[in-house]
Amino acid sequence: MVTYSHFLCSDNLQFGFRRGNSCSHALFTFSESVRYFNKYGSKVYCAFLDVSKAFDKVSINGLIKKLIDHNVP
Repeated sequence: MVTYSHFLCSDNLQFGFRRGNSCSHALFTFSESVRYFNKYGSKVYCAFLDVSKAFDKVSINGLIKKLIDHNVP
């Protein structure tokens, strides 16, 4: 099986589609961040964005161009 993961990178704070990460990891990071800022008297503002259907709208040509730009064979 051929994998291309060594050609692509993502942010360490991305939890979806990464081996060993799950929703519970994201929730833990979020709750600890809120707890930290509340502890030191800061207000915490957050927004949630559901992009679960965004992948239905991905431009295939744009995706292929990005893969080529990252030298993915």
